[in-house]
Amino acid sequence: MYEHLETKNVIARKQHKCDWCERVIEKGEEHERQKFKYDGELCEWHSHLACSRVASAIWDYADPDDGMDSWMFDEVCAEVCREFICPDCENWNDEFHDCEMDESYCIARMDKFFQTHELYRWKREGYATFWKCREKQKEGETNELHN
Repeated sequence: MYEHLETKNVIARKQHKCDWCERVIEKGEEHERQKFKYDGELCEWHSHLACSRVASAIWDYADPDDGMDSWMFDEVCAEVCREFICPDCENWNDEFHDCEMDESYCIARMDKFFQTHELYRWKREGYATFWKCREKQKEGETNELHN
């Protein structure tokens, strides 16, 4: 059983590993720390601020019911990047439908993208769900596409 206790931004007093991307959070770096109990055991989750924002943006796309671990975060980031973000990137190779960078996705680029865009369920056919992307609705703006 999962019980959320606290989420807050903190400054790292020591080096940590981001529980989303598994890269280093440096000493002195601001990051998000979550405290929770899982099956009665007290646990902490550390993540880069950008990774936390991206995880929130892709949560429903990944699996809103069962949650997301670092493996699924990695897989979903790569998939979302290739489908919605990479084709507009200077490192995208149209011929091979692949990124020419060493990484499978770019957190900074995804974080920037999700500041102005959102994923949404377009349609379902049987067990399959099809997703699209749109610009976020600005405050006070009304548009039937955002309902």
